[in-house]
Amino acid sequence: MKRSLIIKMTNHKHFCTCKDTNCKLHPFNHNLGCDPCIRKNLNAGEIPSCFFHLIDDDISHLSEFTIESFVKFYLENKKT
Repeated sequence: MKRSLIIKMTNHKHFCTCKDTNCKLHPFNHNLGCDPCIRKNLNAGEIPSCFFHLIDDDISHLSEFTIESFVKFYLENKKT
């Protein structure tokens, strides 16, 4: 696990690798944890951005968060 993620997990009430704290579904904006974000993503056929952040912090070039885009992102950015 990335050191920055471990630090983030221990320094906050709830860890989240998403940097969009303006999102109403972000765990910092309510007391329901990740559930609302995961629910929204599953209903849309997508994967939450935190999975992408586990591969690489820079996801700025992504336009979709589908399973297919995650597999492609993983294959292009995995660290060996």
